[in-house]
Amino acid sequence: MNGFQLQQMVTDIEDGWRVSHFCTTRLGISRKMLVSIKNHGDITRNGQHVNVHDVLHAGDRVHVFFPEETPAPDMVATEGELDILFEDDWLLVVNKPPGMASIPSRLHPEHSLSNYVLGYYRKQGIPYAIHIVNRLDRDTSGLVLFAKHGLAHHRMSLMQRSNELERHYLAYAPGNVPVQTIDQPIGQTDHSFMERMVRPDGQRAITHILNSRLVRAFDQEISLLDIRLETGRTHQIRVHLAFLGHPLIGDTMYQGNPLLPRQALHSASATFLHPATGEQVRFEAPLPEDLRLEG
Repeated sequence: MNGFQLQQMVTDIEDGWRVSHFCTTRLGISRKMLVSIKNHGDITRNGQHVNVHDVLHAGDRVHVFFPEETPAPDMVATEGELDILFEDDWLLVVNKPPGMASIPSRLHPEHSLSNYVLGYYRKQGIPYAIHIVNRLDRDTSGLVLFAKHGLAHHRMSLMQRSNELERHYLAYAPGNVPVQTIDQPIGQTDHSFMERMVRPDGQRAITHILNSRLVRAFDQEISLLDIRLETGRTHQIRVHLAFLGHPLIGDTMYQGNPLLPRQALHSASATFLHPATGEQVRFEAPLPEDLRLEG
């Protein structure tokens, strides 16, 4: 089997648990994933196949063989360079350049970051599908997380839902933008499939401006903002800053001043508990040259 494998020893506390309860509670495997393992993978106890209803005892070694993963049939593997910030058996952390989509689309099936990651997987013999954790707009640069396999993706998704994945962005907006929390719902505009706006019937969206520092650039004062997302709506930071009357520099979709050829937004860091070890990890993506505006 070429799928992901996971081994774990049963402790005294877990003595008498059924295999299914051990897998969902101790190993963090979703019930949907467990069904897939039953049908296309395997679970052994001390080297022997077991049923999910079988009982475990302290000292037993459980070995879970996850089904093989295959990318979507229409997913194209693109060869090229990746700026890899971190990699292990569970995660791949990549610094995305501006001007590159995070995922392919029907009109642009190649050359997205996900296509390049799949090309890297093929070259390295990594036998998994693409599991992107956080997407960035095409013209937003910075840190993007990929889960290496389905279990890692499931655990990262749970962290996102419980707001345990802390993401920080750096942004430039005109004028003096005060530190504040923006709690305004976001929905699609009536005239555009892509554009979003603050509207009462939208989804709740919360953006925290944690720090604001005035700098001088383009012969004017602008704010360098440290922003933390609590939710992850499409164009959330861009829409919220436009709502405040301080649209991102370069963000012409939301009436930002076209002083830059793209919106001045960068995914700077992510902090969370590693899905395998439970230890806190922090990853950072350096600010690209086109956003070093001070001076």
